[in-house]
Amino acid sequence: MTRATASIVAAAATGLLVASSAYAAADSTTVVQRGLDVNPGEINPCTGDVGTIVDDEQDVFHITSLSSGALHLSGHSTVAVSFIPNDPTGVRYDGHETFALSETDTDRVSTTTISTRVRVRGTDGTFLTVSEVAHLTANGNGVVIAFDRPSLECS
Repeated sequence: MTRATASIVAAAATGLLVASSAYAAADSTTVVQRGLDVNPGEINPCTGDVGTIVDDEQDVFHITSLSSGALHLSGHSTVAVSFIPNDPTGVRYDGHETFALSETDTDRVSTTTISTRVRVRGTDGTFLTVSEVAHLTANGNGVVIAFDRPSLECS
């Protein structure tokens, strides 16, 4: 190991020790869930067909609570998605969804951001893509920053 590399490693280790002592009062929990959701009576926004959406989902959420009262939640989901039309001659769609969530709450501010993307391919070769990014920040003075950017593409 070179002298420069040793210095970098030592500095990084010192930084980790300082950082870990600063967060010693943190309480963290990780939740992992797997689930199957079946949603009949859904409408395909591209074709107008009525059918059932089936989601086979894997979720991982991390929750950290600090001694200051601050709370941080982050999560991620990966989902196998199917749309099965009630009419057996209709177009079936299969694909994936990803979802991410980040939320931080303190005594002064609350911030939440989500993003989701669904991309499924139909048995006729068409695609249905849904994307969304949304954000909300509010502080104790009532100042709010918010946006929601959804999009739908049928191709």
